Amino acid sequence: MLWVFAALLPATRAVGAISDRYVHDAYTGLALGGYDPVAYFVDGKAVRGVREFEAVYDGAYWRFSNAGNAAAFIDAPKVYVPAYGGYNTVAVAGGRLEASDPTLFAVHANRVHLFATAADRETFLKDPAGYTALAEARWPGLLDTLSR
Repeated sequence: MLWVFAALLPATRAVGAISDRYVHDAYTGLALGGYDPVAYFVDGKAVRGVREFEAVYDGAYWRFSNAGNAAAFIDAPKVYVPAYGGYNTVAVAGGRLEASDPTLFAVHANRVHLFATAADRETFLKDPAGYTALAEARWPGLLDTLSR
């Protein structure tokens, strides 16, 4: 694991290749479009992170809205990283990868699930356990197709 805070990052972000195992912006390298993954739990909504509280974890850049959220993530990143790397849970359940919108989310079984559309979110909410079971079965094969 590599932890680097924004104050330590060079201006060019030359920490290494960005992992495709997490949904990220191809230009900025930010996971979740810069949204704070801890805020889904703490605030119950999508909250933009700030550069002041930025860390690198497992080949992706993560931003947080405050130092407390950054510390919580550093202590237990697997708790806060969205299911399936932030890919659309409904698409993963269908055996395909699709980027998500970090403002469209649901928390199920203590995991954040993200979706590409409001319709996907509504579909998931009708049977979260069923979609999660399908996604869990298909995720390992999809994960093997993504760069590390």
